[in-house]
Amino acid sequence: MVQFNYMVELEFLMTNLPKSKQKIIPTTIVHGLSGESEKYLKDEAKLFKNVKLISPRLPIPYGTHHTKAMLLFYANSTMRLIIHTANAIRRDWANKTQGVYMSPFLLKKRNIASSSEFESDFMEYLESYGDKLNIIRNKVKEYDFSTIKAILIASIPGYHVNEKLELFGHMRLRNILSRVTVPLSCKLDSTIICQFSSIGSLGKDEKWLIEEFAESLKYAKNQNQCSEPDIKLVYPTVENVSNSLEGWAAGNSLPFDHKNYLKQKHYMQKYLHKWKAIEAGRERAMPHIKTYSRMTMIPNSNNDNNLESKSSAEIAWLLLTSSNLSKAAWGALQKKDKQLMIRSYELGILTFPELFQNDEYTSVHMLNSTPQNLKPLLPSFNSPSKSTSSKKRNRPEEKNTLIIPIRLPYDLPLTPYNFKDGDECWTWNIPRTETDCLGLKKF
Repeated sequence: MVQFNYMVELEFLMTNLPKSKQKIIPTTIVHGLSGESEKYLKDEAKLFKNVKLISPRLPIPYGTHHTKAMLLFYANSTMRLIIHTANAIRRDWANKTQGVYMSPFLLKKRNIASSSEFESDFMEYLESYGDKLNIIRNKVKEYDFSTIKAILIASIPGYHVNEKLELFGHMRLRNILSRVTVPLSCKLDSTIICQFSSIGSLGKDEKWLIEEFAESLKYAKNQNQCSEPDIKLVYPTVENVSNSLEGWAAGNSLPFDHKNYLKQKHYMQKYLHKWKAIEAGRERAMPHIKTYSRMTMIPNSNNDNNLESKSSAEIAWLLLTSSNLSKAAWGALQKKDKQLMIRSYELGILTFPELFQNDEYTSVHMLNSTPQNLKPLLPSFNSPSKSTSSKKRNRPEEKNTLIIPIRLPYDLPLTPYNFKDGDECWTWNIPRTETDCLGLKKF
């Protein structure tokens, strides 16, 4: 297996393998640790002769290797790519909200010369690590990625210009979204929701946040037919953290510098929304997940009291990624927008309905619902989901519509911060003299 991550606790990681395999399976770990933390990791690795550690070069100060992904090679010659949001440490897999994308089991190619767009993008990402991953790259080339219904969105540290300007970061997302058709329901009324677990230094005004980053998220193939979408940011309040499963300790994984907040709050406050996930069952599990999405609300006219979801949405696209809200992760345009400077390694997976269209389905919709809750929503599309209507599958229109359920980590509609009632944006580096739900204070 190959593990890409920022923070790694090797003993924790390896104990999740079958006991008989922990010191046998060849394991490569590409990590972002440095200093004493890296020294400790190296000491741990001495107990595992099957483990190889790689620390990638970071050419620009304050960058990190923040990617969170796995390559799992199985004994039956299949492979799986996992892209997720959790560090390889115990606390990240316990009481937090995380996100995981799992590819299908990928088969080896019949024709080694064949390729897909996803494979090309992934190989370009792997090449950024240099010669250290040559063997792994050659192994990955043997597999067929064409069954993956998603697009890779990566960040690679460096100064990207000319033909590479739109290959990484938010400019990559801008480029891909310009190929995505926003569905009819989203044209006149849509919202772009950015949800993350950290906020960087974004500047003294909203120039980067709105005029650059959000501008990329607004792109669409039919952009000239769409009204201006709202921009909303989802990030925990102090109260969210205090009442969480970990209390104040959860805030250690929500690194937003207090000085940066004071500089940025005059323009950020109007976009901020609380972490609210009661229906999602994750209200007290603080988010380490990062998602970016464009959607429109669907009024729920069903009177069934057993229906969990109060509000649903049609989703134009959804990105699950390691990228938080920062210039380091997404990049910042320079030199009259001719250069994109990125500090960190990041990796994300973008999906949208058009990727699922084929000869069988002429209409594809993505909804924020679990499969059992889809049925009440289907009349909005005048056609039931194939997956929920097996008894009446003879109706011709059912063969043409596919409903893809997307589970969002937060509840809809979003709840804005109420600053008059004392809502305060969480920052991690100031004392909290009041006690949290565990009876503890933060000094």
